[in-house]
Amino acid sequence: MGVEGFVCWTAQSVEDRAELRRVLNAQLSSGTRALRQARESGLVDGTTLRPAGLAAAQAFAERSELPMPGPAAAIADFGALLDALDRVAATGEKLTAESVPAEFDHVTPSVDRFDREYHTVNVARTYPDGAEVELNYRSRDPSHAGETKPNRSSAILWLRGDVDRPYEHRVEWIED
Repeated sequence: MGVEGFVCWTAQSVEDRAELRRVLNAQLSSGTRALRQARESGLVDGTTLRPAGLAAAQAFAERSELPMPGPAAAIADFGALLDALDRVAATGEKLTAESVPAEFDHVTPSVDRFDREYHTVNVARTYPDGAEVELNYRSRDPSHAGETKPNRSSAILWLRGDVDRPYEHRVEWIED
């Protein structure tokens, strides 16, 4: 993930596509190819980072001890929550409150009443620089008696507020 992380870290700073290609070609022997691979991997859309690209850029910045442009603490927490969601979705588990950094506040979602019970994790954090990260997760729990449908988890993760680019990541999975 080193080269992809570098590509994403650079894309966070360079908004012009031609300039991004020029910078990457000057820095990497595989410059344009690395950018194409980052796009094919779903990390970058043009020069805009997708949530996974944002997490890759933050991980690269931390490993390299380089500054991350924009609200670094919000980006780091967003990346940690994104990794937690990917991990539980890949294994078919429920997200638990232990997967959320301790600094997050629990929030009560304003939703209509459901016809079944749900396990939820709804948290948010506002940062001193005006950025905000919010996670709304729910899992249908348990299935109705005699129902053969598996439980389904869904989550929405936002990075918004005073940020260069807001991000929204949605994911659903069937629980095993």
